[in-house]
Amino acid sequence: MIKTVFGEMTYSIGWKNDREISLFNRNYTITVKLQAYKEEAELPIEQLRSCGLYIDHEKEMIASIEKLMNDFSANFDNRFIPKTLLIKRSGSIALLCDDVKNPDEGIAICLFPEKCVMSQDDYL
Repeated sequence: MIKTVFGEMTYSIGWKNDREISLFNRNYTITVKLQAYKEEAELPIEQLRSCGLYIDHEKEMIASIEKLMNDFSANFDNRFIPKTLLIKRSGSIALLCDDVKNPDEGIAICLFPEKCVMSQDDYL
C-alpha cells in the first residue's frame, strides 16, 4: 500500500483506488490507476507530477472531459461509461471509457500532455 495525492492505493497490476467524479451532472465511481510494473518499484517523477497536476486542476480537467465528449459524441452519457483514470509512467493522463454500443472497444479521453479523444487500443 502506498499513500499518494489520491489517498491510499493498493497494488494490483498497478496502483489503484476508487474516486468519485461528476460528469454532465451524473456521478460515477472510477478507478484511479497509476501504471506500475512492480509493486516495489518507485513511481517516476513525471507520473508523480501528473498526479499533482490532476488533483490541483481537477475541476478544469472535468470541464475538459465534458467539452471533448460533447465534441466527440452528442449522446455521451448514453453510450460511454467512465471507468478508469489512467496515469502512465510517462505522465500522460487519460480517462478510459467503455463503449456500450461496442463492448470490445472503448475510448480514451486524453487530458495531458495533449487533449484529444482516441480509441483505447491506440492509447494503450
